Amino acid sequence: MLLPFWQTTITRIRPGTKFERGSAVPDWENVSRLDINECLVQPVSTSLTQDGRIQGTTDGLMACAPLDADIKAGDRVEYLGDVYTINGDVMKWVGVGRLEHVQFNLVRWRG
Repeated sequence: MLLPFWQTTITRIRPGTKFERGSAVPDWENVSRLDINECLVQPVSTSLTQDGRIQGTTDGLMACAPLDADIKAGDRVEYLGDVYTINGDVMKWVGVGRLEHVQFNLVRWRG
């Protein structure tokens, strides 16, 4: 266990693989789901888009999970009923004892 306030459970959503024109591509109609316990999720940003045609918002979260969590770039995460995309790589915090964990950024666009 990391810290007592790391009590959130998130669900990792990983696509299967299919082949199109000789290349392996993500298959979001064939996914695997995995609950990851002992996480911390915090809001970090939100923005509004108004370009005359589309009005929407982008929400960003920062999430931390145990160091051995099965999560990677390209996965999606369900949190509080909403699905977010991992934005960038999953980064490891090592060498900090009890605080070792992975950190990743999540983003969701609504419009």
